[in-house]
Amino acid sequence: MTENTLPVVVTPAEPATRPVATVAAAAPAVLSAGVALAHVGLIAASGIARLAASTHATITRGPFPWKEAAQPEKAPLPYTLVSRSLLFFANLAAKLGKVLPPPQPHGLLGSALNGVVGHTLAEVDSPLAAGMTLRDEHGHEIAFADWQRDARRGLVLFVHGLCLSEREWQNHEHDGFVRELREFGYGVAWLRYNTGRAIADNGETLSDLLESLPSDLPLTLIGHSMGGLVVRAAGYHAEIRGAKWVARLQQAAYLGTPHHGAPLEQLGEAANKLLALTPYTKSFMQLGNIRSHGIRDLREGRIVPAHKANPYRLVNHARHLMLAGHMGRNGQRHFLGDGLVPVRSALGQHVEAHRALHAKDVTRVEFEQLGHMQMLKDARVYDALLKWMKP
Repeated sequence: MTENTLPVVVTPAEPATRPVATVAAAAPAVLSAGVALAHVGLIAASGIARLAASTHATITRGPFPWKEAAQPEKAPLPYTLVSRSLLFFANLAAKLGKVLPPPQPHGLLGSALNGVVGHTLAEVDSPLAAGMTLRDEHGHEIAFADWQRDARRGLVLFVHGLCLSEREWQNHEHDGFVRELREFGYGVAWLRYNTGRAIADNGETLSDLLESLPSDLPLTLIGHSMGGLVVRAAGYHAEIRGAKWVARLQQAAYLGTPHHGAPLEQLGEAANKLLALTPYTKSFMQLGNIRSHGIRDLREGRIVPAHKANPYRLVNHARHLMLAGHMGRNGQRHFLGDGLVPVRSALGQHVEAHRALHAKDVTRVEFEQLGHMQMLKDARVYDALLKWMKP
């Protein structure tokens, strides 16, 4: 039996113009990001040139270890020429950047860059410096109206930690928690901000953002790591400035927050100070000082500028949850706590009573075998949050 088949007509494929168009559309953004990175890199290179100049001048001055490090200007002229040339090109890059569309700092690189040198990015007005914005779970910027849509019971804001963004919150356990919050009638949003800025500055900006929120709904703020310090800084700033939003702060949770500091930053600061022992190494302190103001604030959990005494009170009328993890087993605490934050620091406890965090209603929860980043996706954490939010 013979089967008759019709000839198959093959239509030529259309030219692949879409990828070309996509590349062409992305080109200005790529160029803008490249120019912005070049701007920051040239400024950093100029600083390294001045460091080399200071070291050279100190060594050639003679073996007098009791003297201060020499100024870069005392070095041979080529050092100054190189440093100034680099700054000249940095200024050209900055001017070029102003005529290009601003890059969108995002992704792991953008978050890390802002965390490590974010205060410098802000000081030199780099377009790579992240602003403070509200985001949804997909990372899209949202307005106040989007946050409040369908909210009946209140508003919940998640605040990330150092070198992170709203991206690190997104996982299976967190998604389930958010679904339940929305079923309860909460509006949910995530904060994105420049974690390299001083915590006090970020707290003030967050306070101003919440003050401009056109809503009377109760607020719940949930901060992870540095995010918890930013929440505290916002509340403190609001109280001393008489901001109205703080009256709507119903509850605040702090997950692995270094209220009394983080040992790794304390160790880094101690190591940096050792460089000051001789003039030959003192100039290299500049390398340690590159780390952002935000990182340095973690040394003692500072939520106010350095010239002020760090406050330890919480917003008294609100409910507070302090959650700590540690890597130990069988109830034995690991000395580093969750690997970055000791348990007592995360729980706001201190051997000196006046430095222990206090308010009318404070709940403290501790979990074993729980790492600092792991708590963002640990079911026990979200179970504790749900139980606490439904007293």
